Amino acid sequence: MLRNGIFWVNGIVRRKYMKEYKLTPFYSPASINYKENLNEQQLKAVEYGDGPCLVLAGAGSGKTRVLIYRLAYLLEKGIPPQNILLATFTNKAAQEMLSRAESLLKSTLSGLWAGTFHHIGNMTLRREAALLGYADNFTIIDKEDSKDLIADCSEESGFTDQDKLFPKKDVIANIASLSLNSLKRPADIIRHSYPHLEQFILSIETVCNLYQEKKRKDNIMDFDDLLANWLRILQNEEVCRKYADQFQYILVDEYQDTNRLQFEILKKLTSVHKNILAVGDDAQSIYSFRGAEIKNILNFPKTFEKAKIFKLEINYRSTSPILHLANKIIQQNVNQFKKTLSSIKGPGQTPALVQTKDIYQQAHFITQKVLELSREGIPLKEMAVLVRSHFQSLEIEVELLKRNIPYIVRGGVKFFEQAHIKDIMAYLKIAVNPRDEISFKRAAGLHKNIGRSYAYKIWGKINEQQNARQIEEELPKRQREGFKEFIHVYETLKDKNAETAIRSILPFYKDYCFLNFDNPDERMLDIEELAKMAASYPTIKRFIAEMNSYEEFKSETLVAPAQKDEALVLSTIHQSKGLEWDSVFIVGLSEHEFPHPKSVGSNKGIEEERRLFYVAVTRAKSRVYMVYPQSKYTFKNGLILSKPSMFIEELDESGYESWHLEK
Repeated sequence: MLRNGIFWVNGIVRRKYMKEYKLTPFYSPASINYKENLNEQQLKAVEYGDGPCLVLAGAGSGKTRVLIYRLAYLLEKGIPPQNILLATFTNKAAQEMLSRAESLLKSTLSGLWAGTFHHIGNMTLRREAALLGYADNFTIIDKEDSKDLIADCSEESGFTDQDKLFPKKDVIANIASLSLNSLKRPADIIRHSYPHLEQFILSIETVCNLYQEKKRKDNIMDFDDLLANWLRILQNEEVCRKYADQFQYILVDEYQDTNRLQFEILKKLTSVHKNILAVGDDAQSIYSFRGAEIKNILNFPKTFEKAKIFKLEINYRSTSPILHLANKIIQQNVNQFKKTLSSIKGPGQTPALVQTKDIYQQAHFITQKVLELSREGIPLKEMAVLVRSHFQSLEIEVELLKRNIPYIVRGGVKFFEQAHIKDIMAYLKIAVNPRDEISFKRAAGLHKNIGRSYAYKIWGKINEQQNARQIEEELPKRQREGFKEFIHVYETLKDKNAETAIRSILPFYKDYCFLNFDNPDERMLDIEELAKMAASYPTIKRFIAEMNSYEEFKSETLVAPAQKDEALVLSTIHQSKGLEWDSVFIVGLSEHEFPHPKSVGSNKGIEEERRLFYVAVTRAKSRVYMVYPQSKYTFKNGLILSKPSMFIEELDESGYESWHLEK
């Protein structure tokens, strides 16, 4: 191709035709032997991944490897890096893939668009912000700043943060986030996920609308806006064409976890070249509560015409008996792509179904087995205890502390460090020691219109030897009602044992919990579990003394950095996804606990719970112990017999062996 060139020679303009020569990135020829490094299933996805392609990557089947080699394959074929988009769910994953691809190609990949959806959205919005009335120097606020702005909007709308009858900023922030990511109105989110807040629908929508207005006015965006506003600019045909034309190939990791917003963005970006390689596993879609839509992956062949489907069914993680059990579990689901995982590791120990007398014997078994495996040479960090709900971990945590077994809670806080547990314990502590200033301020500050500042003032009046009647008379009218409520709760604790004291707090605390936390049902179950544990102590004082000794013991045991590297992992199943351990204990596989009671009656909900069970089993390399207690105590019905989970009942006994415990 010839192009005019202009030169200055002795002050005179000269024209000369120049031939254009295109530079392309250099990659070492034949540096990658794909057949040697990939199995047959992986190789097909890498070499024939043009057009719309769905790679169904079973657990432990090497999905990351496929993405890395597909990226390298495209670059070796001469696709410029700037024409490839790699969307992941963590920046760490994107960096790992880029680093490994660069190592394969022996070249840097500057210019390639890679990162989380939010990262790529931010890059795009910096270029196109003016279309939305934003300046390109807009500020991105984090979650805490976002919540504080929502609190300002609540106050400006007449719903002050002091008002204990209105949902707090954390709850409204979660509703606003789910609303944006699912492309639904806040009212729809409330009716589906927060039915106890239906009376506040109009008020919450008012706050959410004001929140959006303030962000535009102040030239700021939160993380959800990076997706929502990205989709808005792609609705401009010219802009959409520009980016859809640029991205010749789009690679997507963890496609089963995409939400409605991300799905719509991908449809826009693939509208020209239609080359999308989506890697995911419908059997591991477990995040609907965050807005993930399993139908995005299930409907992929309908959404993208002439889609090719590749299946990765060779598992590199688990032994054959574990995969046999996993296949048996997931085959019960109707809405799925059928896959059968097979192991390259061969035979191993058959998964065990362990029946225990109750939750205390369950904790005893787990801790004893952990110590046995440790003595056999399996490091503690290669063992995990997985729970469906956090409340199931209490007795296990206490037993671990008794036996001096160091542990870490992945993706969360330890049972006694949770806000709602500390709230309840604060009441119990002042019942035993009324001079406990920290506990007094925490408990009093929970009540209507008091908060931390007035709790501090009330404490000062107590130090001046004023009685409750005097303090009540001196408080402003708004705070008086909350203080009377606090005194009432405090008085009810007198002469009660620990369990009854906890239950006497609940009528007040339940209302507080439902207005202040976005998962109130789970937190109330935690408190129920705390009350059950307290039942074995004759007095509040004995209970507090015992729990305090665990707290001290725990800090001594776990603070040392060297010990943190050698600790048992305690995790919810949701938090365990993507991880692996040698030995896995799955806890509380009982009726009314797993599947979660809220999912019962909904086929969609039951199938997601079954996928959760599948995820738990496939975290294990060598050993799986499924544990269920035969009985449990409830305050309402007393001691009741508990059947195994329906998921256990579905299985034939070829998938596991039953263990009977002897004392």
